[in-house]
Amino acid sequence: MKLTVRHKNSLLLTMVLLFSAMRSQAAEIKTIYTWTYDEQLYTMIYYFDQGTYNYYKGQDRVYNNFLFYLNESGRYPVIEQFANEFKLLAAENKLSDWQLVECVVAFVQTMKYKNDGTYEYPRYPIETLVEKGGDCEDTAILLEAILKELGFDCVLVSPTKHMGVGIALKYEVNGIAFQHRNKYYYYIETTSAGWGIGDYPDHLSTDVSIYDPGDVDGGKLLSAYSYTYKNYTIPDNTAVDEPVYAQEEDPKSTNDYEFYDDFNFEPTPENSYTIDVDQVVIDGEKETVVTKKVASGGQEKIVATSK
Repeated sequence: MKLTVRHKNSLLLTMVLLFSAMRSQAAEIKTIYTWTYDEQLYTMIYYFDQGTYNYYKGQDRVYNNFLFYLNESGRYPVIEQFANEFKLLAAENKLSDWQLVECVVAFVQTMKYKNDGTYEYPRYPIETLVEKGGDCEDTAILLEAILKELGFDCVLVSPTKHMGVGIALKYEVNGIAFQHRNKYYYYIETTSAGWGIGDYPDHLSTDVSIYDPGDVDGGKLLSAYSYTYKNYTIPDNTAVDEPVYAQEEDPKSTNDYEFYDDFNFEPTPENSYTIDVDQVVIDGEKETVVTKKVASGGQEKIVATSK
């Protein structure tokens, strides 16, 4: 009789653990974004998979190659699905390619600037999206990832102690661009709102480093006259029209905006301490995610926990 009871308890415990595991795997992080582009307010509600966020949050950091953070695991895709939201947005609002890029830039520029402090903590795109913030390399990596997924030819551009994005244009416009691969990549600032394509803060160095993801020649050159996503529908991600052309006004430039610059590239020291603390919403409940560098089995690793 006791054996039967133990068996029942064991079965019950197994079912509870299985249910808890399934619930944990299905946990979602609800994120609401609002931003303004061309005097129109946009709102996006997006659900990130908790397991995917935990996966990237727990990865080791690389400090000598910021293109590393553009490489997503095939098991944990993020940007492909997230970029689809902008394809749909472009189709619904009849945005040209230029307007779409400006809209994405305006979206990224709403991310809260988060100073890493003494040591760099580079973020994967999903971290910046969920935490709604990061410093210059984090928002630049996020913008680069989205624009590349949308098919545009772009690179990371790093003036001294700073980072932004460069996008290749089909036609010359007013603005600052850097020559690379026999093309001109126009600079995009990501750390605060209002900077347009080709706007370049005066205090940045004229010498820059180009971080080339290696497949930029396969991307399309941005044109102010192309409507790529006119009839885009989801889930058929291949249903896009041939470009339709329409005359547009030249993009406007603005330079009188707050600007952040503290790129230090200093890796975290090899000891145990808190790297980051973020407020996120998981399954409708606000939780605090604490990221620490901790020692385990003689090795250092990054661990994220929520409470």
